[in-house]
Amino acid sequence: MIVADASALIALAKIRKLRPLKRLYGQVAVGPQVKIEVIDQGREISAPEIRIVEIGLEESWIRQVRLMFREKRLVERILNSTHLHQGEAETLAIAASRKLPAIVDEKEARVMAEAMDIEHVGAAGVLLEAYVKEHMNYDELEEAVRDLGKATWLSPDVIADILKTARDVRR
Repeated sequence: MIVADASALIALAKIRKLRPLKRLYGQVAVGPQVKIEVIDQGREISAPEIRIVEIGLEESWIRQVRLMFREKRLVERILNSTHLHQGEAETLAIAASRKLPAIVDEKEARVMAEAMDIEHVGAAGVLLEAYVKEHMNYDELEEAVRDLGKATWLSPDVIADILKTARDVRR
């Protein structure tokens, strides 16, 4: 199981690459705020990719988790000491409390994950991992990474590094 933040979940849904999450991690946990940001706010703007996330929820491989008391307290501490948003703070609190990895894309969230000793990956890293574990071929990875770069800001250096790493894996 892995805990996902809204931005990474939305980005992977936009490029129609949520299924690798199921293959790689079995289940994806989302906090209450992430569900609001992805599903509820997605419906408000008629975002077509939201249906893919809804299917994951219906099939129960994406599941909303309730925050435990200690996680709520940790969320408050994170919000009071960073510029992170509620969904990012919930994602990190759930991951830390339950000893789960997290999918986070924003720089401050990644820095905080490192500070909290939370194993983490971004959406691009999920795609690379799917390639490494042979859930997609190189051409599919290349297309997915380029699509991700169109769906969300992704540095050209990150794109180049992922594709180079992928080529090196198969040598």
